[in-house]
Amino acid sequence: MYNIKISPKLKSDDRSIMNQILKEEAFFLNQKQGDIHSFVLDDDQEQLLNKLSNIHKMTNIDKENYTKHISYCVRNLGQKSIDKLPGIMEKYKTEDERIQIMFIDQLNLIYEVAQQAQQPVIQILSFFLLNSILKIKELAGQQLTKIALHLQGDEKGNQLLPIIIKMAHDDLNQDNRIVALQLMGKLSSMFGIQLSESFIAFEVMSLGEDSKQDVRKEAVNQLPLVAKVVGKDFYNKKLFPFYMKRCKETNTKVKTACVEHFLQIVELSSQNQKITDLTPQLLQFQNDSNKYVKGVAYRCLARFIAAIEKEKIEPKLIENYLKMADSDIRELLPEQQVMFACAYGFPAVLQTVGVARWQQLHKLFNHLWKQKNERICKTLAASLHEIAKIIGAERAEIDLFPILETIFVKEPNDNVLMGCVKNLSQFLKIFSDEKKEGFLEIFFFIQKDKKKWRIRESIANQLDEMAHIFPADIIFKMIMPIAFKLCTDNVAQVRKIASSKIYSFFEGIKNSPLYEQYKICIIESMIGYQKSSVFYQRQSFIQMCSKMMNLEDNIFETYLLSPFVELAQDKVQSVKYMLYMAIENHFKDQGRLSKNQQLHDVINLLSNDKAIKSLVKYQSTLEVQPEAQQQEQEDTKLNQESTSIQETQLQEVDDEEVPQRQVKEEPKILKELREEKQELIKRQEEIQKQQLQEEADQKIEEQVGQLSLNENVEINLQADQNAECIKDTSSDFIVNNNESQELQQFEQLQGQGEQQQKQSDEQLMNEEYQQGSQSDQKEVNTEEDAQQL
Repeated sequence: MYNIKISPKLKSDDRSIMNQILKEEAFFLNQKQGDIHSFVLDDDQEQLLNKLSNIHKMTNIDKENYTKHISYCVRNLGQKSIDKLPGIMEKYKTEDERIQIMFIDQLNLIYEVAQQAQQPVIQILSFFLLNSILKIKELAGQQLTKIALHLQGDEKGNQLLPIIIKMAHDDLNQDNRIVALQLMGKLSSMFGIQLSESFIAFEVMSLGEDSKQDVRKEAVNQLPLVAKVVGKDFYNKKLFPFYMKRCKETNTKVKTACVEHFLQIVELSSQNQKITDLTPQLLQFQNDSNKYVKGVAYRCLARFIAAIEKEKIEPKLIENYLKMADSDIRELLPEQQVMFACAYGFPAVLQTVGVARWQQLHKLFNHLWKQKNERICKTLAASLHEIAKIIGAERAEIDLFPILETIFVKEPNDNVLMGCVKNLSQFLKIFSDEKKEGFLEIFFFIQKDKKKWRIRESIANQLDEMAHIFPADIIFKMIMPIAFKLCTDNVAQVRKIASSKIYSFFEGIKNSPLYEQYKICIIESMIGYQKSSVFYQRQSFIQMCSKMMNLEDNIFETYLLSPFVELAQDKVQSVKYMLYMAIENHFKDQGRLSKNQQLHDVINLLSNDKAIKSLVKYQSTLEVQPEAQQQEQEDTKLNQESTSIQETQLQEVDDEEVPQRQVKEEPKILKELREEKQELIKRQEEIQKQQLQEEADQKIEEQVGQLSLNENVEINLQADQNAECIKDTSSDFIVNNNESQELQQFEQLQGQGEQQQKQSDEQLMNEEYQQGSQSDQKEVNTEEDAQQL
């Protein structure tokens, strides 16, 4: 697409260099849109193997593309690649950093598709682990931990441990010792208790005495992961004393690591260690001169109090907890982390110290609430039910009802409201029927807002609980209308949940003297959904019946079976598909009616429907978990083990977010190929757009040049005419009349200009009128078409 010519004057070497550059730059331009990955997909095995063996001779773009998909290439080659693979990987030792990173990122995938190449892959990783660039070291370490998941038994120790210990003993390279510690922490759970006690733990403790503070800090970071693997006796005698020794360091980095992992050590320690050693240590951290260390120590306080037996809690700990909302304490860490930790641990602290301390803690609760911080208030609102259980109904009514009034009426905040609504049924359990009945007005109020579907979903989730904590008449008169309204909600997730809870009302009214009347009314309401002209209400009926089929009192067979099977003749495919899946799942779970002949007849009828067949086939693919997803889960589990325990954060709620259908995750290679294709198309479009713009600019320049030329000709012609006119008439006019003559000429030219402008305006007006008439006609046609439709 680029019309570039090479000057013949250039030397042959220069010409070859220019040709190489042009080849690289034109790569994407010459690719056909549907043929982007032909460099991988269209090569036969011999060509592909030859290219991989000579990858160091490729252009940069080809090298990049083959490297990104080298695991895919190895899969295509199969056994043919095994002998050549060590030589191919050897080429990457001399590549630049960018290509090496791409290659390392593929090594765990190469190992998976060619496990016979286990040794070469581990050898090349050990080479990159000793690289001088820290980013490459760390990436190689991550790949090594992924490969370790596939090693069996002694292979982990025999293959990986020598590499790690060699790095740990590299006295000349601090980064090697740090990466070795990271690998020890991540792999300790795979090495098992014997190797961890014999090698890993001693290496960690040895590096914990290193002369470099960054190495000692990393030893503390990895200590909790190793401590989880070793035996209890080993931990008590070796690792716990090592941790306490590191806590005494004056170095800020090491001390920071100690306080950050304090709660992890608490989880592994005995009650005696918590009281005798860790309590004084935490108080010492809280008096530290370093602001961050002090703040993190306060952030740990609530969970530490909850981990100690009530009668053995140091009073100073409670005193410090009550001060966490004070300005000098809460400002130790940014974003009100200290106060959030205080609020999050409030129920646990109250449970530990007991209701006798409620008056003191109630003041702290009010202080936290008055901060008007959304995150803190949401946390407190979500824990109201736990606090109410501890302090009892009488105190809860006096001290917590004003908070509820604020949440629901005075200053409603969606996130705070959501935190409270999630556990509202649990909160109401402790009160009398009279108090609970008064609260039902809240449900009527908060479920009216159509925008807050998450809150309606939360209410729908609690319908079965409310069916057991309210008397039958309240269930029938107040809760059922809310439930059936939610079954017609405009969000499918809310309809689905609410419909699946209707069965619980039959159990809730079972002991009422008006049971029969209530039962018939509920059944008639359900059948009303089956007869609805709106398809999703018929779907709601099916979801109601899915749980009803398992009730023991034959309600489904007597009243609902007939309208249920009638939906097999429904005109809407999604209704029939939902009916099919409801019966199919009932059979799979060996439900109470799994031998019912009518249900078998329905599923046999629907199974021959072409649309149902295609939907069922698609559904089955969604249920199959791909290997890539399993690998991702394993990686996630590994990462969870290797990361420090952080303060639990409540999930933020976006009420505008609508639940989406979960679709099977595609293989990683296809995803990468599609993304590259999209990127390539985008680049091509940008290049074409740029070319079009350049052509347009060139045309404009030519037009402007032509206009300028014409304008100059006209000006010169006019000047000649004026000169001739002045020459011919110079003898007839005196000098004093020159000014008058110029004025006349100017007025004449001005009149001509105004006449031309007038004609131009009239022409433009006629064009606009014609366009407006066409637009009006188009709108009329649109309205007529709409009426016909």
